[in-house]
Amino acid sequence: MESTATAPRNKVALSEPFLIFLLASIQFTHIMDFMIMFPLQDYFLKQFAIDTGVFSFVLSSYSYAAAAAALLGANFIDRFNRKSAAIFLYSGFIIGTALCAVADSFYFLLAARIIAGTFGGMIGGIVLSIIGDVLPIERRGRAMGAVMGAFSVASVAGVPIGLWIAHAFSWNYTFGFVVALSLPILLTAIVYLPSIPSKQAKTSAWDFSQLIAVLSDRNHLKAIAFFMSVILGGFVVVTSIAVYMERNVGFSKQDVQLIYLIGGLCTFFSSRFIGIMADKYGKHKVFLNMVLVAIVPIIVLTHLPKVPLPLALLVTTSFMVLVSGRIIPAMALMTSAVRPELRGSFMSVSSGLQSIATGLGATIAGFVLVTQPDGSFTRFDIVGYLAVGFNLIGLYLSRKVRIVS
Repeated sequence: MESTATAPRNKVALSEPFLIFLLASIQFTHIMDFMIMFPLQDYFLKQFAIDTGVFSFVLSSYSYAAAAAALLGANFIDRFNRKSAAIFLYSGFIIGTALCAVADSFYFLLAARIIAGTFGGMIGGIVLSIIGDVLPIERRGRAMGAVMGAFSVASVAGVPIGLWIAHAFSWNYTFGFVVALSLPILLTAIVYLPSIPSKQAKTSAWDFSQLIAVLSDRNHLKAIAFFMSVILGGFVVVTSIAVYMERNVGFSKQDVQLIYLIGGLCTFFSSRFIGIMADKYGKHKVFLNMVLVAIVPIIVLTHLPKVPLPLALLVTTSFMVLVSGRIIPAMALMTSAVRPELRGSFMSVSSGLQSIATGLGATIAGFVLVTQPDGSFTRFDIVGYLAVGFNLIGLYLSRKVRIVS
């Protein structure tokens, strides 16, 4: 990464809609790479002859590597041009994903996921920092909704296509597909992503004042704890939906594609609407309503028996729309809890701790679920109760977060 002292200004003027589209495209590939592991779980369990507890290490390894990298990078990320940091991290993410595409053993895949997580885990923080730096708070909710649309597109197009590739060829080709999508996005970012210089003076590489400044602010800690609760409130359930629907509800692998296709399509539109509502009515109020309504599909989904396909898809779609909808006002609240000169470091720390939360979500679900002799799972209801508890904690902490920028 080049220092901001020498980083040239981008000569290409970038419109706000195109900037948001480019950032959403980066998020799309990053999210697809992360999300595709969940519906591919059954392939890994069978090929490597492992149980959900062992598989949770593969899922969480990405998250824990991302956490370590983000926490280490938090002290340095604001000293570099945002564009330089984004390109460096995105390039490393592509390399890690390419290694997943050629992995032929459990430990090779584990190592590849760690590499992908080391770089990919910080991308989300950089994207949010750019939005926070470029857009005023009255337009951040809408921008967050648009970037969150990357989750929807990954669900609608990315995951179903990735599953089709895995079914037709192998799961390795799915990661190759992610790499093929990422390369032109990287080139576009190199040319068009605007240069956003650091707001800090150059300091020693061993100066940890930046990290100390982030962690010594009580409002920062409240915002991070708040968002970790929000993440846990979804990911303890999300990581096991696909395999649960296959083994307990009777979904085929083609039916699993419909979960992401229909749910993602609905989320694509709902995320934009929720972002607009967050700007109009306030982030705290919208978050409160989203959490309270989201509890219903969380409980229903984690207690779902064998039901007709349309009814099951109604439940999974409601879950995806409402649970992902909590994230939009939550992200806007979190990015507004820090001053601009600390935003990159704060988002890096936050990204690292969010990654720990996603890893914990996968680990908790992996060890709570019990595999029966017929391959089905029990104790998914307990996972649902845990998710509700984390959401209520997040709801309480959201009232403690103070907006400062």
